[in-house]
Amino acid sequence: MSKPTSHLTLSELNGLIQAALNSALGNRSFWIVADVTEHSYKEANGYHYFEFVEKDPSTNRIVAKIRGSAWGNASQRIRAFETVTGRKFTNHMHVLAKVRVNYHKVFGLSVELEEVDPHFTLGVIEAKRQETLRRLVSGYPEAVELTGNTYYTRNGRLELPPVISRVAVISSETSAGNEDFRHTLLHNPYGYRFQVDDYYTSVQNEANAHLFLAKLLEVYHSGIPYDAVVINRGGGSQTDFLIFDDFKIGLAIAKFPIPVITGIGHQKNETIADLMAHTSTKTPTKAAEFIITHNKAFEDRLMHLQKQIIIRSQAFLTKEKGLFSHLHARVLNQSRTLLERKKGTLSNLEHRFTSSTKKELHLAKRQLDQSRYSLESRPQVLFSNERRNLAEVSEDLAVSSARLLSAERSALKNAVALIRVISPENILKKGFAIVKKNNEITSDPGQFVPESEIEIILRSKSIRATVNTNTEYHGNDFDLPESL
Repeated sequence: MSKPTSHLTLSELNGLIQAALNSALGNRSFWIVADVTEHSYKEANGYHYFEFVEKDPSTNRIVAKIRGSAWGNASQRIRAFETVTGRKFTNHMHVLAKVRVNYHKVFGLSVELEEVDPHFTLGVIEAKRQETLRRLVSGYPEAVELTGNTYYTRNGRLELPPVISRVAVISSETSAGNEDFRHTLLHNPYGYRFQVDDYYTSVQNEANAHLFLAKLLEVYHSGIPYDAVVINRGGGSQTDFLIFDDFKIGLAIAKFPIPVITGIGHQKNETIADLMAHTSTKTPTKAAEFIITHNKAFEDRLMHLQKQIIIRSQAFLTKEKGLFSHLHARVLNQSRTLLERKKGTLSNLEHRFTSSTKKELHLAKRQLDQSRYSLESRPQVLFSNERRNLAEVSEDLAVSSARLLSAERSALKNAVALIRVISPENILKKGFAIVKKNNEITSDPGQFVPESEIEIILRSKSIRATVNTNTEYHGNDFDLPESL
């Protein structure tokens, strides 16, 4: 290895590089397109530090990078850029910037920003917006259709109810525009009443699109039969409304089964949410006025129908009154004619009825006289027959009574004879005896135990005796002989 004959210090080398760059580029400025990264801002001195990078569109790999900075007039230009675009100069922003190349012996190669074009950035935003609309139309033709310059959505084809009274409102909790909406709606001059349910969420910054979408889905899953959903937001810079250009939010609004009314406070361009909604208005107050006007139109139609009904009813009644008068006159005339005709018929019927009644009365009188004669003579005949029958019965009764009395006398005599035969006195005469114990007549041998006292009654004597023995008796002394 050969020994170097001369050398440079690092500062000398960097000086040569600086001189070469200054000689080649001089004080020239260049317009470049790049993405901003690694941005920081020192508010105290108004300095911006960042990097410009270029990425491969297909791989997203960084193919070029350089440090950048801005201060003084450049910082003022950045502030103007933010005012026009409504967006902060920060990371991930695609910009068209005017820069001047600078090389410093210590800090190396960098660019100083001189100007940034706001129109380029707005064009990028609009291009992204148009791409989102194209995706909605091509990817979901059943929900979004473009005819000419007009977008027709499933939500836009929904029919608003005749009266909007139950409203879900998606807005920021601190939104003054939403307060204007509520005040205009609830204090309307017609006294209409509304149920307003607030669903608060963030309504700015593209990064919060998922929160807004979740709140929209919460309205759907609430199960409450809302008449309309209102999306409210007050004024702001153009980029504050970029959340409403989100693809998922636009698709959700286009497919939403409840009519969506937007009251987004912008004056220049329509957001994708406006295009996908059923009805778009410029401000929250205008959204409230739209609902009130919608309900007033329904009331006006009702009032108009009421007037038409009254007018037509009066015309109908007037017409029918004339017809009724004509019918009344005809009925009255025909009734009189009919009454006259029926009067003659009634007179004939009266004459016929009178004659027929007299005949019937005469015939009835004759039958009554015959009946009276029959009634006067028949009792005498009946009385004579009954008196004869009574005499016959009396005679039969006397004969029967005599026979019955004779038979009863014979039976009585037989009974007396039998009583006499079986009387105790007669039995005693025949040699039988009556036995008493304890002054009571008894025939129970079991009472005559040995040593007991008994009384024996004969025909003319009463004997008291003491029982010595009590033996079985065969009872054959009074048996009749088998042959006489």
